[in-house]
Amino acid sequence: MKRKFFAYLVTLPRWFGLPAAVCAVLLGVALGGHWGWLTAMVTLSAIFQMAYAHTFNALLDYSWTGLDRGAKEERSQGKPYTFGQQVIADGILTPREVFAAGLAYLAISAGFAAVVSWKVSPIIWAIWVPLALCTFLYSYGKLHYFCEAALGLGFGPLAVMLGASAAHHPDFKDAFLAGLPFALLFGYAAEIADQWLDAEPNIPKGLKNIGALLYRKDPRDRYLAPVLGLFFSLAYICQLGLVLSHVLEAETCLSLWALPFFVLCLSTISHDLGVTQCTARSSLGKVGIFMGLGGIFIFMTLLLVGQIVGG
Repeated sequence: MKRKFFAYLVTLPRWFGLPAAVCAVLLGVALGGHWGWLTAMVTLSAIFQMAYAHTFNALLDYSWTGLDRGAKEERSQGKPYTFGQQVIADGILTPREVFAAGLAYLAISAGFAAVVSWKVSPIIWAIWVPLALCTFLYSYGKLHYFCEAALGLGFGPLAVMLGASAAHHPDFKDAFLAGLPFALLFGYAAEIADQWLDAEPNIPKGLKNIGALLYRKDPRDRYLAPVLGLFFSLAYICQLGLVLSHVLEAETCLSLWALPFFVLCLSTISHDLGVTQCTARSSLGKVGIFMGLGGIFIFMTLLLVGQIVGG
């Protein structure tokens, strides 16, 4: 019973993604400049929608795409930051129980969104509904080369737009554009590394994404670090363009403090690949993963802080 409660409350929601979701939503609020108790409502709606999305991802990858089925060595492996892929295959929860948990999280999210809709405008549903559907697009995209785009859209532009919807006169165009650096980092860079770690058992099951493509090209992937470096660079270039276009404030340059973490991530991965294949279980692999994720969360947090200070 304790294992079930832990799975419901901790494993399935995969709270490691909380900084990304909160920073994106608060960036949308900061763009509108309207802080208040509705900020808490829209943020809680996003948090519980993230919990729903992660929960349903576990269900869909088991019951729909089949990527999490089979013996332990034949399915997606638990990462140092999440083990949500294991709950059904290991017999901790049934698909029906995971489905019910996902619906519960989604209902809670809808309740908070309804408060914003009542106090501000029903337009929030035009963002909330597509955001809820992103989890299906993400699972389907793992077999069709666009899971990175789906994840980036959900944790980037749509999440920022959801935060902007708490304002009475939101600028959704600026909110969408402001979310693009987050999409490049969390949707592409982080997802490529994540899927690369799962490529070996899942390629025979039809996995098709950038991470799997890199792994198939060379299992001792000399291309992983350069590709991650490309997306880290693109995020900064995109941010610079948004500052010059007056979408973001110049103070968002605080995000440059994340650069050392990105450099350490790339150098660690490169070193590990020069010695042995990088896996989720290798000590060097774990260091690279946490440096990369830490850099992404620091980038998002400092960009948000800069936008608030500059605004």
